[in-house]
Amino acid sequence: MNMKALVIDITKCNGCYNCQIACKDEHVANDWTPYAKPQPDTGHFWLKITEMVRGSVPKVRMSYIPVLCMHCDEAPCIPACTAKAIYKRD
Repeated sequence: MNMKALVIDITKCNGCYNCQIACKDEHVANDWTPYAKPQPDTGHFWLKITEMVRGSVPKVRMSYIPVLCMHCDEAPCIPACTAKAIYKRD
């Protein structure tokens, strides 16, 4: 099976969160049979933006680091989630 990938140039990232919104839009309510069933809008994001502040006033710099779901075969986040909110579909 071919895998899709999202490449983000973090040197150009300005923290607009459009990649996060586009990723969610792609997953929620879209039927990609036989690859994926439509997902309900549960508030879950498959992509998270981590904001890092560096420096001190008046020279403050902001960095935005996108952290994507890696779709791991043995995902460590699944057993770590005590609420059982994370699961992997067959």
